[in-house]
Amino acid sequence: MDSKVRVVVAVTTLLLGPLDVGSSIIGKEGVLEMILVMANSGEFLMQRVSCEALIAAASKKDKASAILAQGVTILKKLYQIGNDNIKVRALVGLCKLGSCGGTDSSWKPFTDGSTMKLAEACRRFLINPAKDKDMRKWAIEGLSYLTLDAEVKEKLIEDREALQSLIEVAKSGDVSVIYGVVSTLVNLCNAYDKQEIIPEMLELAKFAKRHVPEQHELDDPDFVHKRVDILGKAGVTVGLVSLCKTESENCKELIARVFNALCEHQNLRGIVVQQGGAKALIPLALEGTTKGKYQASQALARIAITINPEVAFPGQRMCELIRPLLGLLDLECNALENFEALMALCNLAGFDAPRKRILKEQGVAKIENYMYENHEMLKKASVQTMSNLLFSEEVVKLFEGKNDRTKYLVLLSTSEDVELSKAAAGALAILTSVSKRASRKVFEPTEWKEILCFLLSNTDKDVQYRGAVIVKNIASHSKELAEKLLQPEVIMVLEVLTKFETPEMAKICDCAKSTLEIAEQWKLIEKEDDSEDES
Repeated sequence: MDSKVRVVVAVTTLLLGPLDVGSSIIGKEGVLEMILVMANSGEFLMQRVSCEALIAAASKKDKASAILAQGVTILKKLYQIGNDNIKVRALVGLCKLGSCGGTDSSWKPFTDGSTMKLAEACRRFLINPAKDKDMRKWAIEGLSYLTLDAEVKEKLIEDREALQSLIEVAKSGDVSVIYGVVSTLVNLCNAYDKQEIIPEMLELAKFAKRHVPEQHELDDPDFVHKRVDILGKAGVTVGLVSLCKTESENCKELIARVFNALCEHQNLRGIVVQQGGAKALIPLALEGTTKGKYQASQALARIAITINPEVAFPGQRMCELIRPLLGLLDLECNALENFEALMALCNLAGFDAPRKRILKEQGVAKIENYMYENHEMLKKASVQTMSNLLFSEEVVKLFEGKNDRTKYLVLLSTSEDVELSKAAAGALAILTSVSKRASRKVFEPTEWKEILCFLLSNTDKDVQYRGAVIVKNIASHSKELAEKLLQPEVIMVLEVLTKFETPEMAKICDCAKSTLEIAEQWKLIEKEDDSEDES
């Protein structure tokens, strides 16, 4: 008996580690049958190790199918045994076999209703305080498999007692339960990777009479959002923060996925920050698997977009945020991740220390790349970020160099997209206020006069004000620039702007008046009083 127990324990260890080695051993003739015979024996130790081996073996679909064919009856029999140690392991084995169809709602290994009964059994072990920690650990592992089923997810999220027990176990920070707890939370949030289904390939699969996985209606976005909202308000962030101390990179990735699912909801971001999630996310974004770092970085970006960075990331933490966000400006990341990173960097670039860190991390070039994207939202976000970076002398010098950066901003300011036009004009307003050399470059486009008149006469008041500031800045640098700038057409538009007395035009009117006063000082136009006296 001892030799068989040792062999089965060794196989279980291999299945939990180098899976391919363990799978090849258990696939050999007679090994699975030996484990099933041991499970059917009356010996407690043999039943226990064989149960654990069956649980580990059911990781691969082909092995799970073989166990389904031969071992379900035995596992059901073991579940009827009075010993809780055997009972809970047999339960987890049945849960794992019952979930081998994954999220495919069209393939049910067991008869209808069986999965819900298994979930109810796991729940009883989970919420019962009389059960020891090991029992609850196995119950959570069972739920981590069963919650691939959408009906189980809905049942669990509505069961506040079970949900609170799960969060309490998470808060304990017990390393042995981390994977089960976090896997369950990932399933509840649907935070796992989803394969993109191409309609043409779907039709082809149907034509070839291949099995096509189907998503359950309870996994529709509305239901997922409701589940995430309940989890966030139930205090799951505290549990996730406690679990972050794990050294397992895979577990860190799962934790980051749940955080990101929470931060997708704007109303939950404040709760995440309040319960210590923002602080816990920074290490997750710096170390771990590539996907895990991207997930944590995106969660940080979402927080930085809607919450004042000084509040969410006080002190040095704002600077620590820069590297993960710049990491999202990678070609491997999707457009949404790029966009949210740029928006977060835009907010951070408004502060001196993070702005210096962006320069130190060579972030300007990465941000600038997106100014030339065809994607309008990415282009707009990058220009807005660059506007804030222009408060740095080093960035201003880049625009003063022998390149077309300033010229490109002038051209962007004529965009049909009002927000993009506003961002480009804002960047030019900042640039021309501090740099005479950059102001000269405004004249590089052949149609510069038409562009400035377009800004000055724009229907959007913000764009119009920025145009007025640009003209004022250029005129104030030198008589030479003012003379070149203040062509009759430009002067005429400025004079028209001074006639508006409405409150919303007050800033624009004042700016236009200041520009005309500068022109008078440079003796480019005559003062109104002088001309009246002569007449």
